[in-house]
Amino acid sequence: MKKGFTLIELLIVMVIVGVLVTVSLPKYRASMERGRATEGINNVRAISDAVNAKYVMNENSYSLAGLTDSNGNVTGVDMTKSVNFSTPKMTLSSDSKVTVTTTRTGSYTLTATNQNGELISIECTGDSETCQNIGMEKNSSGKYVLPL
Repeated sequence: MKKGFTLIELLIVMVIVGVLVTVSLPKYRASMERGRATEGINNVRAISDAVNAKYVMNENSYSLAGLTDSNGNVTGVDMTKSVNFSTPKMTLSSDSKVTVTTTRTGSYTLTATNQNGELISIECTGDSETCQNIGMEKNSSGKYVLPL
């Protein structure tokens, strides 16, 4: 009696492994992107906390002084190292509204809107499938936002 596996048995095992890999790979990629998106979300939240604290200290008025350089790039805020996203930029819309934006190259942009000393929303624009995969929900106006 011979010991070992037949060619048919080996082929069946290879097919089963191939099917399992094919099914699990998209879930793995989505999970990895959710992890990368956490970096961007954490950064815009940290910046929002800093700018809202400064809003209160400036007697209910936003100021970018000390928080951004001359190009609007955020500096002077303790945030995670930006590996997967562009340098966050801050834009002052009015004395009571400021936005923070960071982009995952070629895929999507995260925008945090702060108004009257409060983080109002974190919105995802760009690839709608990716925005859904990272945990954003489509609101009534058709925009993908992070539930706060």
